[in-house]
Amino acid sequence: MRYAWILFIVLMTVSCDDQSNKKKLEHLQGYWSIDTVEKPDGSEKEFPFTNHMDFFNVEGTSGTKSRVSPTYDGRFISYGDAVKFVWVNDENQLVLKFADGENSYSQTLKKATEDELILIHEDGTIYNYKSYDPDAQ
Repeated sequence: MRYAWILFIVLMTVSCDDQSNKKKLEHLQGYWSIDTVEKPDGSEKEFPFTNHMDFFNVEGTSGTKSRVSPTYDGRFISYGDAVKFVWVNDENQLVLKFADGENSYSQTLKKATEDELILIHEDGTIYNYKSYDPDAQ
């Protein structure tokens, strides 16, 4: 009976984590403005206003990240080509693996809610985003 309880607790923990990762992916979808960037050396840069943002589009286990800027009529202008990524569940963390021509890098999706997104680059740089609100611009 004791082993049944341990198995139950392990299964519940795993299923809850998968659900939270699923929610993170749902929240990743959309327009995000960089709020702050924290470098591995501890330095931080704030972006109180930027006219550029990142648009994440997720479909299944892959997606794209595009740099865009809003226009006065509510549409967006895209800058350059979208960067493709696949996401993987690595030790119960969502990792986005980007491929941009000869460049490839990964970012761990630490947090994604309706209002906040945190990505940690493989070099340790932390990108803190806030959701894009067209009425706040």
